[in-house]
Amino acid sequence: MVELPIVKNNGLLRALGDLQVDVIAGLVILIGASMSVLYTDSTVVRAVFGIPLLVFLPGYAVLLVLFPHTYTDTRVARPALVTLNRTRTGITFVERMVLSFGISLALIPTLGILILSFVPQPTTVLVVGAFTTIIAAGLLAGEYRRQQLAETDRYDVPVKSWFTAVVESFTTGTARTRRLNVVLAAVVVLSVVGFGYALTVPNYGEEYTNLSLLTQQSDGEFVASGYPETLSSGETTELFASVTNNERELIQYTLVVQLQRVDTSDGSVSVIEYEELARVSQEVAPGETWAANPELTPEMTGSDLRLTYLLYKGDAPANPDTESAYRSTYIWVSN
Repeated sequence: MVELPIVKNNGLLRALGDLQVDVIAGLVILIGASMSVLYTDSTVVRAVFGIPLLVFLPGYAVLLVLFPHTYTDTRVARPALVTLNRTRTGITFVERMVLSFGISLALIPTLGILILSFVPQPTTVLVVGAFTTIIAAGLLAGEYRRQQLAETDRYDVPVKSWFTAVVESFTTGTARTRRLNVVLAAVVVLSVVGFGYALTVPNYGEEYTNLSLLTQQSDGEFVASGYPETLSSGETTELFASVTNNERELIQYTLVVQLQRVDTSDGSVSVIEYEELARVSQEVAPGETWAANPELTPEMTGSDLRLTYLLYKGDAPANPDTESAYRSTYIWVSN
């Protein structure tokens, strides 16, 4: 038992002043989970605290509230026909561990629905804060119930005996038994880590940047239609290049606009000459859209022309083309 230097008193203060190691460890994990969300973007750090937060602590808190007393079993072997008053209280340490995982997995959807019903616009900080608050309340309630029992009746984490049993399972018995215990332990650890990682690390899906050409209607709405069919020399043409960043990081884009004369006589498209009309750059945050509206004043005339937009991450080369561009799109025009 770990004693904290808090003045003991009746009720909650007395319980807080006599916290046991399991509750202290749980509160440390909850604090770590909250701090990892607020101050770091490291997936590994978030997984370290997020795995026990989701797959273990909710069930453990529930069981601590329901079964704060230690496991006792006064049953004795008797003939089958003899009726006995058998006394069994609490649950074993192994049962508590196994049920903690099962109950946690069953509670996650319920807690999620409960939190979303009170948080109309959830964020990671708000969701994790709500989870940690609910679990912390459960742990403290269970600790309070445990402190109401006699010291000999309280459930205590059998750290020493558990450690001894684990060591003996790997060091005693036949070589085959020891190898089997190692394999089973590895399977359990990998299963828990893998499932917890899947729960704590969001699935962002495919990372991509979307480039499209838009025109603005009279009501202000942007649509992918109504493109100009001609470009007049000396006149400006306004098109909006929409760049959406779905790459999960801040990116500086460079957009190059070219008016290209192409040759399609042999069945393929080859650029004969081009005129660069604009080159603009912008930093775009994850999930944001940049609507680039460079002023275009073409000088090239004739037919077989296409207005091409070339998008690059970072700076564009001196001689940009569709092969080197990260994204590209175009419309056919005449001048």
